[in-house]
Amino acid sequence: MPPDINQLLRTGIFHIDELSCTANISKQWLLENRNAPDGHPISADNHLQFYVCASETFPHIVKDIRAAKKSVDLICWGFDPGMEVGERQGETWPRGLTYGDLLSQVAAAGVRVRLLVWYPAGTGKELGLMANNLPGYTNRKQLQRVVAAFADKNNPDLANFHLAFHQTPDRAKYCLDWWDKVTTGKMPNVHVRHRCPSAAAVAANLQGETSGFTPAEIAGLKSVATHHQKPILIDYDLPGPTSVGYVMGLNSTTDYWDTPEHVYDDPLRGYAWEGTADVANPYLHLKPYRDYAIRVQGRALHCLNRNFSSAWDRAERNWDLKAETGSLAWVRQAFTAAQFTLPAGKDRHIAQIVRTQPEEDDKTIQEAYWLATSQARNYIYIENQYFQHTPWAEHLKEMRRKYVQGMQAACVTPPIPDLYVFIVMPEPEKGGMVPRTYDTVAELGQGGTIKKYDANVRDFREMQPQDRDSMIARLAKNVRQLDPATLVRTHIMDADIADSASRPPVSAADLETLGIKVLIAKLYTQGSKNRCREIYIHSKLMIVDDVFFTLGSANLNLRSMAGDSEINIACMHKDLPKTMRQKVWANLAGSRFNGGDGNGVSIESTHTKWIRKMKKNAAIVDKAIKGSKDIGRIENHIVTFSDPRGSTGLGFRMAQAPVATEDREVAAA
Repeated sequence: MPPDINQLLRTGIFHIDELSCTANISKQWLLENRNAPDGHPISADNHLQFYVCASETFPHIVKDIRAAKKSVDLICWGFDPGMEVGERQGETWPRGLTYGDLLSQVAAAGVRVRLLVWYPAGTGKELGLMANNLPGYTNRKQLQRVVAAFADKNNPDLANFHLAFHQTPDRAKYCLDWWDKVTTGKMPNVHVRHRCPSAAAVAANLQGETSGFTPAEIAGLKSVATHHQKPILIDYDLPGPTSVGYVMGLNSTTDYWDTPEHVYDDPLRGYAWEGTADVANPYLHLKPYRDYAIRVQGRALHCLNRNFSSAWDRAERNWDLKAETGSLAWVRQAFTAAQFTLPAGKDRHIAQIVRTQPEEDDKTIQEAYWLATSQARNYIYIENQYFQHTPWAEHLKEMRRKYVQGMQAACVTPPIPDLYVFIVMPEPEKGGMVPRTYDTVAELGQGGTIKKYDANVRDFREMQPQDRDSMIARLAKNVRQLDPATLVRTHIMDADIADSASRPPVSAADLETLGIKVLIAKLYTQGSKNRCREIYIHSKLMIVDDVFFTLGSANLNLRSMAGDSEINIACMHKDLPKTMRQKVWANLAGSRFNGGDGNGVSIESTHTKWIRKMKKNAAIVDKAIKGSKDIGRIENHIVTFSDPRGSTGLGFRMAQAPVATEDREVAAA
């Protein structure tokens, strides 16, 4: 079952002043019932730094890894040794220091490097190959498709497609050679282990979570689970102010590199054959990508190490001819959290590491989302690759309903302050993702953003006999349902539509009664010649009321909440969430739309202004898609979310079953 909020809230006895009948208590933002040394301890002795996109993050990672004295521990969904992590220059690979060279250099200096990579077995292995995250990395079939596309001489981007094609084998050869050296013991001090999820553990962690899911979806969640964490830990073996870690959504593969400016066609992002091609724009450089990272110093490193060491000890060892013996967790048990002190003068942030880890029966990321959502009173900002967890939307409304009822019972003079919800997400990557995405946005009164699918759902509902129907209307509907073509369409081809239609419809008016104001945006960038391009959102970020944030690897879908291994950091602080919100919103919407000081008036005004700007930008993008001239320029990046697709045509949500692509991953549920 999804979390029980009553089990998450810490109870206690508080003094109530007899004269004023008031008590001083504080909101609970972190999982205090999980606050145990061997669980998910909460500590104030941390210093956190927030970075936007890979171009901001990786220079700091490079600097920290180069400064390592004893150990570098990395967990990756996939590792591309050919990814340039140093400052990028030029248009051809390598544009800078590669990740493979960085690790080999520090290993040659005597630093022990441990690299733990998700590497699926069986059917999952083929899916991983499709996702471009395994040794060798370059997807040759994709490369062949891009080469074949040269035949289209009328493509307007062909003139800009001028990469020296001979470099492609060089990159692929470099990656293959690097992996060969590592896995044959020719790169001392670099140890690689791969791990494949335990199907039994995943099945156990999903117990009670799959209500309403089809057998195909559940099979996909269990059979193609992934290890999706991406933390880094540096010099844990030398505890102190120089030890450092990272919690992030960024993958260590070249697709995920971009700048906060999200330039329409940036040569620094590489070409189609260097990563996962943008199918809609095969002649352009890799797609713009959005993501974040947190640099961590302090006691939270102790939790990052427990996560790494336990996973390292569980992992298979067949990629390491000189495998380490013994238990890493046992070797490191002598280090205590108190040893990870902070450099003098650094701000202190209260933080808690939360995870999804089926092998350890851990679903604290979902608990953190549930708890923080229950506390929200001013705004919730969610930027997430997969907004597909309908139980979260239901939970938001239930918590708001209780709040409104409580305020009314306390005779609070209306109006009760509204809750402003900002959701930023990409267009569903695959058609099979549309139904679950639709169900979630429809729960928030936004089903119309997926226009054709919503029309299908409404039409299906209208076809069902209602108590208010006349006898003739009922007869007509029954006859229509018995028509062979309708039967096939409804029960085979469009079972997804039937499933979505079975959910009670939710209107904007329904949200109004709860005082919930929702906007949903996607992100676009614009180039010359009036062309626009989607910015792919890979982010996994939630900020609430300028007090709380959580950031890491977990998407807002069932796979990340219960099936895959994930790691996030949660933080409660008086300043950091606010500065993060201002930085992100200014980047996406403009400095005048950053929410100001975050009070109720500022957030209300910003919400309204976002909607206005989103609509204006959406009109320009729509004209660009239609090939119109003189369309104008979009301002910043926010665009009203929409998706033109209808039913999957597959039925029974079969398209939600295994599909590999990282988050292009295994894109299920």
